[in-house]
Amino acid sequence: MHWVLFAMLGAFFDATYYALIKKNLTKINPYILSTGIFLIASIILFTSSYIKGLPAIGPDFYLAVLVTSILNILAVLLYFKALKTTDLSLAIPIISFTPIFLVLTAFLILKEVPTTAGIFGIGLIVLGSYILNIKKEKTNILKPISSLFKNRGSLYMLLVAFLYSLSTNYDKIAIQNSNPIFASAIICLFISMTFFIISLLTSRNELPQIKHHYKIFILAGIIMALAYITINIALSMQVVSYVIAIKRLSILFSIMYGALLFKEQNIKQRSGGALIMLIGFILIILF
Repeated sequence: MHWVLFAMLGAFFDATYYALIKKNLTKINPYILSTGIFLIASIILFTSSYIKGLPAIGPDFYLAVLVTSILNILAVLLYFKALKTTDLSLAIPIISFTPIFLVLTAFLILKEVPTTAGIFGIGLIVLGSYILNIKKEKTNILKPISSLFKNRGSLYMLLVAFLYSLSTNYDKIAIQNSNPIFASAIICLFISMTFFIISLLTSRNELPQIKHHYKIFILAGIIMALAYITINIALSMQVVSYVIAIKRLSILFSIMYGALLFKEQNIKQRSGGALIMLIGFILIILF
């Protein structure tokens, strides 16, 4: 059960990374922020991979890296937009839809199928998402799902969830054709270079921000590298849907960050929905 520990550590690092992004997104151009963070993460991961020993590269490695990198770039752009317009503790739990999408995408790409208990767990995830979107004024049962699509930040996060359900499968293919650390290093470098080009084209005059905010890049880059390492090690040990389900423990960490760092409201109400989701995740893992 070592994979559970790695997935839980990945959940903590993931939530910490999102909190840092939320706290600094208004200070730094998002493209430059992405360039710096992914570059630092790639340097750390390449160094770790070199120390560990470079792996043999399988035939499907480069295509998998290309696909997951493009999907992750789109996801990064969307969640930056989401975190600018929506509370952290409301936006992040929407990513919990990823395991729902993974049921289909993992079957199509990796031929992985959940158990009956896993399907029931997914139902609890859906119920939890309802509660997360209910406001204080009680309305009909369709109100939560309608608010999901009316709230632009939540909609962005739903799209992020779908993109991650695709990219996670290709992450695993890249890992299977190399190793968890080297695959992450290549992916982070590809994403960093892409955002650097975007920065040159759209925000050249803001590039001096890099030297003023290097501490943020280093800290967030370290956390991202740790998140990649721990989650990818877990992916190398277990099926995708189980690992991502455990990773969604980041919901609880994000809600705590939302309350402590950003003084967000309705935390208690949203925590109830997150706990229901967590029960669903536990069912998926246990059965």
